[in-house]
Amino acid sequence: MKKNETMESKKPGPVVFSLVDVFSGIGGFTQGFMDDSVEPRFRFVPRLMADIDPAARQVAIRNLPAVPFLLRDIHQVSGSEIREAAGLKHDERLDVLVGGPPCQGFSFLGKRAIEDPRNALVMDFLRLVKEIRPLVAVIENVPLLMARHDGVVVREVFHRRSRPAYASCADTLTASEYGVPQIRKRAFVLAYHKDLGVTPAFPPRTHERIPAANDLAGAKEKARFEENKLPYVSVQEAIGDLPSLRASEGEEVMAYPRCEALSAFQVCARKGSLAVFNHVSRAHSADFLKKISIIQEGGRNKDLPTGARFSDNYFSQAYARLNRDGIANTITTHFSNPGSGRFIHYQDVRSITVREAARLQSFPDTFIFSGELGAQMRHVGNAVPPLMARAIRDQIGRDLLLARSNRPAERLSDHKPDPPVVVSKERSRIMRAVPSRNTSAEIALRKALWAAGLRGFRTQARAVPGNPDIVFARQKVAIFVDGCFWHGCPKCYREPSTNKAYWQMKVQRNKSRDEQVNKLCGQRGWRVIRIWEHAILSRPDAAAVRVARFLRGSKAVASRRHKKR
Repeated sequence: MKKNETMESKKPGPVVFSLVDVFSGIGGFTQGFMDDSVEPRFRFVPRLMADIDPAARQVAIRNLPAVPFLLRDIHQVSGSEIREAAGLKHDERLDVLVGGPPCQGFSFLGKRAIEDPRNALVMDFLRLVKEIRPLVAVIENVPLLMARHDGVVVREVFHRRSRPAYASCADTLTASEYGVPQIRKRAFVLAYHKDLGVTPAFPPRTHERIPAANDLAGAKEKARFEENKLPYVSVQEAIGDLPSLRASEGEEVMAYPRCEALSAFQVCARKGSLAVFNHVSRAHSADFLKKISIIQEGGRNKDLPTGARFSDNYFSQAYARLNRDGIANTITTHFSNPGSGRFIHYQDVRSITVREAARLQSFPDTFIFSGELGAQMRHVGNAVPPLMARAIRDQIGRDLLLARSNRPAERLSDHKPDPPVVVSKERSRIMRAVPSRNTSAEIALRKALWAAGLRGFRTQARAVPGNPDIVFARQKVAIFVDGCFWHGCPKCYREPSTNKAYWQMKVQRNKSRDEQVNKLCGQRGWRVIRIWEHAILSRPDAAAVRVARFLRGSKAVASRRHKKR
C-alpha cells in the first residue's frame, strides 16, 4: 500500500501555462482558457485581465475573483505595466496573450487600412506583443483581418510588423463547429513565436458543419449533416430546461425546474450552480405580444398576414422565432429586442432572457451578470463564447507541450493549416466580377421555360433551403443552375494552375453544401433538379423539356399522396 501511495505521489501534475487577456470585457476568453474539463495534461492560470469598461470589471471580479483586473485604456498601457500588473518576474516568459481589440477601420480595406486611426487598438495589441514577447498571441473579433485584397491586412498585422519573430495564421471560425449552439462567425489570428519551433494551426472542428441557421429555422426534427462529427447543439438542448416565462416574468435568482437536465450541454451548464440567475423576461405591450404570438416556431415577420407585418425596413431575421431543433443566429448586444434578430423564444411569447442568451453563448450558469439590462446584453453579445475559446486553448496547450518535448517537427494533431492563399490582382478582379444571380445560364433557362409555356415560377426563393434559382411553388419543385466551375462539373471543370489546394477546398465545400441543401429540401417536401450551366447554354430548349418532365413527375407524386389521404 505504501508503495502504491509513493508511486501515486510521484505522478506528475498538469503543466501550468500563463495567460493575459487584454480588451477582455467580462472574460469570455479567460473563462474558456480556465475550463479544465477536457485536457488533464495542462492548465492555464490567468495572470491578468485588462479593459477600459468599469461595468465589465464588476462582472469579471464577481465571477473570476482570483484574476487581477486592470481598469485602464490599453492605448495608454505599456508592456512593462502589463507584466507588472500580471505579477510576471523579470525573467519569466508569458505563455499566451489574447485579446479582441475593436477594429471598425478594417471595413475599409486597402493599403492604408493599418494606418486608419480607428484601428489604433489593433496596433496597440501588436505593440504589446512586441514589448511583452509572449510565446503565443491570439487576436479575436477582427472580421476582415483575413487574406482579402491580396492578403494585405494579414501581412501588415503580423508579417511585416513582427517578422521574423512570429509565424501566424488567420481564419474565420464558426462557433457551432466547436459545440456552441449558435452560428457565430469570428475571425482569429494565431501567432507563435519562433522560439516554439511549432507551426501555428487552428483546432480541428469537433462538431458537424451545418449550411446556415436559417436553413434549420423550420426544422421539424434535429437534422444530421456529418456522421463522423458530433451533432450540433440545438436551441432546445441549450435552453430547454430553463423555467418557462411569460413577458415581464422571471427573477434574478430562480430555482431550477424539478425536471433533470435534458442534454449533455445542460448538464455542463448547470454544473456547480445552485440556481438560475438573470432569467428575467423583458416586458412587451399587449398589442406587440398579440402580434408576435401569430409567428410560428421557426417563422418570422414575413409570415404575418398582409397588413399586420412589422415594417419592411428591418432585415430578414427581424421578429423571427427560434426553432427548438434548429440553431441560434449570432447573439448580438440587443437580443431582448425581437426587431434585432431571431430572438423570440421558440415556445414562450417573449424575447429571450439574459440567461438564455448566455447559454447560447456557452457561458455556464455559475457565471452571473450584473448591471442594467443594456449592459448585460452588451457583455453577453460582445463576449468570446467560452467553448470556442476552450477549443483554441486546447490546440495552444498541445502545441506548448509539444514545444517542451523537444520534438518540434512533430504535431499532436493531424490537422494542418491551409497554405496561405495569394490571389493575383487580375484573378481577384475576374472572380469579383462573376455574378451570383441572374447569370446568363439562369436567364437563358427562364426564357426557354417561358417559350415552352411553363409559367408561374418564381426566382431567388429565399424561403426554400439553398435559395434556389427558380421554384415552382405549386409543384414544390426547386431548380438550381450550377455553374460548371464553382460546382465542379465533371465535364467542364478545369482546375486553376495556381493555388490548387485553395480551389480544391472551395469547390469541395460547394459540393458538400449542395448535398446538404438537397437533403434539407427533401425534408421539407421540395423536389430538387440541378442543371449544369453548360447544358443550358448549349441546349436551353432541352433543359426546358427536362424541367417539364420533372414537373409532370412531381404532379403524379402529389396526386398519389392525395389519394392515400
